[in-house]
Amino acid sequence: MTNIPEEWLEKAISEGHINYFEYNKFTNPVEIGIGGFGKILKYKWRDNGLTVALKCLKVDTSINERTIKDFINELKLLRNICHHPNIIMFYGVTKDSNGYYTMILQYADEGTLREYLKANFIRLQWSDKRRIAREITRGLLFLHDNNIIHEDFHSKNILIHQKKSIIADFGRSKLINKTSMTSNSIIHGMPAYIEPNRLINHMYKCDRKSDIYSIGVILWEISSGKPPFQHITNEKIIVHISQGDKEEPIEAKL
Repeated sequence: MTNIPEEWLEKAISEGHINYFEYNKFTNPVEIGIGGFGKILKYKWRDNGLTVALKCLKVDTSINERTIKDFINELKLLRNICHHPNIIMFYGVTKDSNGYYTMILQYADEGTLREYLKANFIRLQWSDKRRIAREITRGLLFLHDNNIIHEDFHSKNILIHQKKSIIADFGRSKLINKTSMTSNSIIHGMPAYIEPNRLINHMYKCDRKSDIYSIGVILWEISSGKPPFQHITNEKIIVHISQGDKEEPIEAKL
């Protein structure tokens, strides 16, 4: 299992499909988070002065095959979609000092949408909220026009950089013609953003409508400034959504 990412990556690099940069080009590491693959660190890129985020796949006995597949899946998708202004920029890969492959990604200076709303909501005008909503919608439309569904779409997978919204984290994303059945025995992602059919039906097949439901919840969050069902456990959220329960509507000023 541990050879899967190295074999695929080295072939993609040698064939020129993915850019490779030496690790010593990156300086001043600062840990900014922990993702499904491992630590995420902020670095300064010496060659161009950019601040970037490095997302590491630490392959060891604690990592499972699904995580490795998600990492490779994200790489495969990002190299084809990252040039849209509302999709996170993917620059290539490097190998860190421990020999682990690492994605080089755009750094977002204001964190996730969830963090941004918490810190700034009181100062946001409805014009700001509409702008954020438009940017996220444009990014999602671009994905769908390219036959990709995100499948893990929520406010922690949307980043804010210089006031601009950027969709990120494509480990669970799929080409629509390759979408597999989603098992309800294990709910991946954040239940508050998952459509009811997916929670109820063990053999439900995700499609564009799955993301549309998620963006509806995200728009409510942008309007209210609060995470959906924020004081309820995931188990209870699943019950509520399966029963058709929703948060209270927010009156918007157009």
